[in-house]
Amino acid sequence: MAEEPNPSNSSNIEMNVTASGDSKVTQVGQINAAEVRIVVERIEPILERLQQIPKVESPGVLKAGNPRKSLAYWQGRKAEITQIQQWLTDNNTFLIGIEGIGGAGKSMLAAKIYEEIAGFPKRFWADVSNGASFSDLARQVLSEFGFPVPEEEAQLVEALVRCLRSGEFLLIIDNLESLLQPNRQWGSLFYSEFFNAWVESGGNSKVIVTTRERPELKGFEWLPLKGLQVDEGVALLTALGIRGDLAEFVELVDGHPLLLRLVADLLKEEYPQDPDLSRLADLGLGNLRQLLADPQVVGVHRRENVGMVLVLDASFERLNELQKALLLNISVYRGAVDSAAAVGVLAGSSAAEIEGELRNIVKRSLLVEKLNGKRRFEFQPVVLEYVRYKAGNQTEAHQQAIYYYLLNAKQKPWQTKEDIKEHLEIFYHWYQLEKYDSAFDVLNFCNKFLTFQGYYTVQVDLYGQLVSKWQEIGYSENWNYWASLILLGDAYLSLGEYQRAIDFYQQSLEIFREIGDRNGEANCLIGLGNAYGSLGQYQRAIEFHQQSLDISREIGDHNGEANCLIGLGNAYGSLGEYQRAIEFFQQSLNISREIGDRKNEGASLGNFGSTYNYLGKYQREIEFHQQSLDISREIGDRKGEGTSLGNLGNAYNYLGEYQRAIEFLQQSLDISREIGDRKGEGTSLGNLGNAYNYLGEYQRAIEFLQQSLDISREIGDRKGEGTSLGNLGNAYNYLEEYQRAIKFYQQSLDIKREIGDRNGEGYSLIGLGNSYYSLGNYQRAIEFYQQSLDIAREISDRNSEGNSLIGLGNAYFKCGKIQEGFAALYQAQQIFLELGLSLKAMPYPQWLKSLINFTQRGWLQLILCFIFGLIAFPFAFVGLILLLLWRLIRAQFRR
Repeated sequence: MAEEPNPSNSSNIEMNVTASGDSKVTQVGQINAAEVRIVVERIEPILERLQQIPKVESPGVLKAGNPRKSLAYWQGRKAEITQIQQWLTDNNTFLIGIEGIGGAGKSMLAAKIYEEIAGFPKRFWADVSNGASFSDLARQVLSEFGFPVPEEEAQLVEALVRCLRSGEFLLIIDNLESLLQPNRQWGSLFYSEFFNAWVESGGNSKVIVTTRERPELKGFEWLPLKGLQVDEGVALLTALGIRGDLAEFVELVDGHPLLLRLVADLLKEEYPQDPDLSRLADLGLGNLRQLLADPQVVGVHRRENVGMVLVLDASFERLNELQKALLLNISVYRGAVDSAAAVGVLAGSSAAEIEGELRNIVKRSLLVEKLNGKRRFEFQPVVLEYVRYKAGNQTEAHQQAIYYYLLNAKQKPWQTKEDIKEHLEIFYHWYQLEKYDSAFDVLNFCNKFLTFQGYYTVQVDLYGQLVSKWQEIGYSENWNYWASLILLGDAYLSLGEYQRAIDFYQQSLEIFREIGDRNGEANCLIGLGNAYGSLGQYQRAIEFHQQSLDISREIGDHNGEANCLIGLGNAYGSLGEYQRAIEFFQQSLNISREIGDRKNEGASLGNFGSTYNYLGKYQREIEFHQQSLDISREIGDRKGEGTSLGNLGNAYNYLGEYQRAIEFLQQSLDISREIGDRKGEGTSLGNLGNAYNYLGEYQRAIEFLQQSLDISREIGDRKGEGTSLGNLGNAYNYLEEYQRAIKFYQQSLDIKREIGDRNGEGYSLIGLGNSYYSLGNYQRAIEFYQQSLDIAREISDRNSEGNSLIGLGNAYFKCGKIQEGFAALYQAQQIFLELGLSLKAMPYPQWLKSLINFTQRGWLQLILCFIFGLIAFPFAFVGLILLLLWRLIRAQFRR
């Protein structure tokens, strides 16, 4: 049970006043100025707490779906509803804020809008009063509205904005102040990014927030919410069965809805036969009028808050001891609780008894009861702050909550989302107890699951809080602190924020080198290698991976050795040194299988597959990617699953099976968005664009490719940016917008040369050759094809070699170099046969593919084609001679 605060800190108000027979309920005796000052001083701490924005300590559980708020006693607010309706129909209004003090009725007004407003076929209510992460909010909104679900925020921001722009949705975010720090800054920047992005893009959807404090954001239309009008307040008290001078009391408390409700429920519980306002004097509230009108109160605090504290105090003191203990102890929880959770922090009573007492407390409006398949109870935010102040030191209650969650988690299978949520609640309670090492241990226990499921922003939020707290208290000489820096780097790397990842890796590298921790040093070097590889700086990536490999072998860390080998393989593969990449992947695969590391085994197989793609061995590539996919699904590695699906889609693209490719790529895109893998999302979008290019749906292809380009630029993925630019060049080339295509190809070529991507450089050169060929500038086209051919042969890229030869052959024919043209096309044909490509995957003109298909139907078709060739050859030969003569004569005249 929680400890009671010291008497000097108590907010209990005892006013020794004498009844004077005055019929007015708000003043049964006089208190002098000194006594008023004493009252204000005694309730000052809790008044400050009620006005303070709760600090986000860690992401909590999102209370979502619909408001589930009873509107049975709704009164008034016609002017406010009219104003909000006007904004909802305004095409230039995207964000609406309802601002007011605690208990002013912000949530109830929003609920009224949610339940009764017309024009929004889909709507979603999100209560973030527990400091819910943006990740949870966006995922649930996207799921509810039927959109692909990205799990993390760097991706979720764009996904949610895109979702809201696509239709007419209503999104209400309740209790926004819980996401703010006391300085009105965001506890998580992802919310700020979302609001800014939504204001900039806009759409037919609307977002409404309720808050006690305005965030530092532009673009809102604000509705400052005051209390009820006197007639509205009177109607409310009448509906609740209260008698007396109702108008005077409503005016006294400025029509504060929660205060009116608390007073009404207090009177009905204490005096069910005579719930008259005159009875307040018997509860020690007879001097409210004098106290609330006193300048010492009005000048320092809103009188509604003073009245709230006095009424809450009177209500609390009328509870029995079990009810008081219940309220104090369950206030350690962040969300709604059931009777089992309440028993968990208050041993000695049965669940049935506890539930009965909780329902009695509900009758006093100190708790709200919710029925959503299971009876649960939660606090109004302003009541929660009051009770937490009353509870004082809650060490014992937090410890009991930890024990409750640990016991509950043991009864369920590990690695479920519910289990993770309970462990994150344990993290929260350890954090509140300032046991940061214990909080780290819990988070580290969940880290593998969070990584596989793509909860990168949760990792960023929680590890970031630990790092900040350790820095604040000067406790950075701590292995958990150093490990958190690396894990933050890993999370930012997964989110595509490469420079931030490098910053954290570099910080931890300096520390581990200083203390001589070789294992930690190796892990930092791997992270740096991966980050620089993602930025396209392959030689620098190789240097870091090689340093890490040397250390891993020196200390006998086989898992680290396998990771380094994968990193080296990826870097050399990006540089076009495929045989060398294969050697590294094979070494990594052998080690991973030897030590039973399924994740690295899957990664090695996937990288094998990607390398065989560059070599044009697509069937073998598919075998490796399928094995990698099976492993990823087996171990629950969502990011690995998405990568394997994307790679399979890419392979089928090359084989010309475009519809099958699109199916795999769409699955990959869905997973990438779900888990917040920005780089994976960009890759999937690019490959989808390629598939639609092959299908001739060029405008749709351009849409996907532009999205891919935007993501690559956003996350600093230079290789992805160059690839997207090249693919856009392809699309515009197909649309015969050749000059526009050339601009994209040239930009792509510049980036590929800058980062040393030889394979990509070759593809950009082929694209330039194709565009100049289409423009009739065959000599320039030959130059680009030849450069591409030289690179393809240098790096053993057989597919690019074949494509370059096809381009050269066609360009030679146009220049009248028949022999060179036939030689180039023959070499290309041999390469494609060697690679085992299907006919439809070969880069031949469609008429030629049709002709080959016709001849393959049987001997009769082959003979017909032969006869046709004999007949047509003389005409073709004469035509070729005439063409050559015409060019010669034209050249003479031009001289």
